Amino acid sequence: MITRIEKQRVLDNIKDKEVKMLVSNILDKAIRFDKTENPYCSSFLNINEFNTVKSILNHFNIRYYTFYGNKDCEKVNIAFIPDYLQENINEFFENNICCIKIISKSKGKLLHKDYMGAIYSLGVKREYIGDIILKDDVAYFFCLNCIKDYFLLNLTSVGKYSVITAQVNIFSKEVDGLALNLVKKEYIVPSYRIDAILSEVYNLSRSETKDKILNGDLYINDKNIFYPNTMVNENDIVSFKRCGKIKIGNEIRKTRNSNIVLCIYKYS
Repeated sequence: MITRIEKQRVLDNIKDKEVKMLVSNILDKAIRFDKTENPYCSSFLNINEFNTVKSILNHFNIRYYTFYGNKDCEKVNIAFIPDYLQENINEFFENNICCIKIISKSKGKLLHKDYMGAIYSLGVKREYIGDIILKDDVAYFFCLNCIKDYFLLNLTSVGKYSVITAQVNIFSKEVDGLALNLVKKEYIVPSYRIDAILSEVYNLSRSETKDKILNGDLYINDKNIFYPNTMVNENDIVSFKRCGKIKIGNEIRKTRNSNIVLCIYKYS
């Protein structure tokens, strides 16, 4: 188990203040769990946060469990669970995490950004909220149980449209069947450099793309990136402010002049 001294050494190597606070809190819980076996479930971690935490926990051989809302969810909760709760692990997560669906009578008028705006406008901390997934005219989102009643009571409209909210079991077929609406398209790019890919996907000049990246508009796997020459890999999630969000797919083939035909999934 990690000691307090080892914990501080780990924290000294983390530059991002928010990530450092998150890691510090989780390591404190791990140290406490090792002494008391009190179960613990984290808030929602984005890709960058989880990759950092996972690397540290694995390095110190700290056993943990993860919960994703379903196969398409990006945000994750980690938990420290004692042996005596192993047989009831689903019940443990149900006691800490819930899924809320938002039902609107408007047909085809609300977008993902509308639901996201309505959810976050209620002033709840970002880490209390997980993924938001749309299916037809119903939106589903995950949140911590401690805040679910607040959402069920106060989330009454999205934009100018009235909505109804209801809780759904996180292990139900309804939740398991949710899927992101991704639009698949092929692009010809010279390399896996992110500026080259974004220029092609969003029909921007390389100088426009570079300026936006240097301005802090680029996130890869939820990590703010400022280098136009950054190379990406398959399954990386790329967010480009005021342009959109994409997932890097597989390389389909190379052209005669050695360009790459790359599959890109665009979030709608």
